[in-house]
Amino acid sequence: MAHGLRPKVIEYQEAFDRFVEERKIINNSLEKGNVQQAFENLKRKAMQNDAVAMDVIAYYYKSGITNFLKEDYKKYLYWELLACSKGNNFAIDKMQFLFNNAYDTILDDEDFDRIAYLNDLKEDSFLYFLGKEIAKTMVKKYKINAENLLETKDEYNPFKNELLIEFKKDLDSEIPIVIEKLK
Repeated sequence: MAHGLRPKVIEYQEAFDRFVEERKIINNSLEKGNVQQAFENLKRKAMQNDAVAMDVIAYYYKSGITNFLKEDYKKYLYWELLACSKGNNFAIDKMQFLFNNAYDTILDDEDFDRIAYLNDLKEDSFLYFLGKEIAKTMVKKYKINAENLLETKDEYNPFKNELLIEFKKDLDSEIPIVIEKLK
């Protein structure tokens, strides 16, 4: 995506505000006992490439919803990557704990000045842009899309350090692809 039109950025504050609003809807529906319908609405939005809806779904998979949604850390990561790949700046910010080593590798690349020039990277936008490109590469590697994630049966899959180690290894192996794509 080094050249051509870029999709609209979902600015941090806009994404954060919508994230909070969508969570309020889900949390209110939990109190009223109609969380199924509210979550279905969220899924529909995700199917329409709504990156905020994807981020909210990720949030709920991270810890689950008692008697409704099983905790699934892998689905959390996949939904969060999908939200990042669609340009959700708030989601990208939350993924920095996983992307930091990748950022460093890209910034340390001998051709980073060329990458920055070709992609019109500025100090206030390079983490967003690089995060989005990293996420797009990981989405492609894992063949992630909203439809497949929604069709996959929910299973209890809590956080395990091994999952994070595997993800970081995969991420490290994909960074040369990201760098090449940016050149």
